[in-house]
Amino acid sequence: MAARMKHAALALALWMGAFAGACGSSTPPPETAADKNDFDGESSPDEGKATADAEGAKPAKPGKDAEAQEHQEEPAAPAKSTPLQATKFEADLKKIGINLKKIPALEKLPAGQKKKVMPLLQKALGYDTCEGCHVEGDFKKETRNMKVAREMWRNFVAPLRSESGGTLFCDSCHAGNEHVLNRKDKKALQAFMEEEYQNKVSRASKEDMECGTCHGDAMETKIIEKLWNIPK
Repeated sequence: MAARMKHAALALALWMGAFAGACGSSTPPPETAADKNDFDGESSPDEGKATADAEGAKPAKPGKDAEAQEHQEEPAAPAKSTPLQATKFEADLKKIGINLKKIPALEKLPAGQKKKVMPLLQKALGYDTCEGCHVEGDFKKETRNMKVAREMWRNFVAPLRSESGGTLFCDSCHAGNEHVLNRKDKKALQAFMEEEYQNKVSRASKEDMECGTCHGDAMETKIIEKLWNIPK
């Protein structure tokens, strides 16, 4: 009888090994909470302890990737929109040799001038490092912020001036901060832009400064995505 049971056990073991080999690895998957349940649905003592420990544990903090994605979807907005100010970098731009009366496009600056302008952009936007716009180790790789910076230079720095005709640079609006507009109150934002941008900004071409100068004839509010064709 014992020999017969021994043969049966051996046969069962061989069959289980063949089945596992056909379906995948013979190593069983990690035991889950569901695996610990008895067939009648009651939890084992170990599971009860694990559940209690889990309920008493503090909720885990979101990882850096999750936080970065959250900030990307909802950019941090200042409590108050930043008023227009005179640039602090006019003397630096003159030293670099940029003609402030006829500022060329950023990408058309000679390499030597462009290299000296980059630190000014970094300070004006409040970035700690060059990686605010560039990819570390590959500064030639295109990024969204690089494209936005070029268009802001092309559409704001080059053609616009202060009310008195002085130079406007990135810090004139950004003042060392990446985000400068509080968009929560649309009416307040509209009033702010009319007062600070329409009334206190002029055009190098001497043409009238109006909302459409920046937003286009159709008054497109999403300038970056719709007018400059730079996706999020």
